[in-house]
Amino acid sequence: MVRLLSDQVSASGTHERFIVKLVTGEITVEVEHNVSIGARVPVAEGDHVIVHGEYVWNAQGGLIHFTHHDPQGTHEGGYIQDNGKTYD
Repeated sequence: MVRLLSDQVSASGTHERFIVKLVTGEITVEVEHNVSIGARVPVAEGDHVIVHGEYVWNAQGGLIHFTHHDPQGTHEGGYIQDNGKTYD
């Protein structure tokens, strides 16, 4: 994990946001994790995280969302692993 961002509130809930650098070390991606659905991840700068969700491209490198279970069953559930614990 590279950098923490402030939470963002939208119609779909409050999103915990942070930037990760891919293992290649060249690309960064924003992660938007809905804490109105899933548990907040106690991610800290320097953590190595595994993120499973839906990737959406943008000019800044893209973002990953749907990193939580889906109570509506409309998409595949995602998760974030941090320090050996899975948050979904």
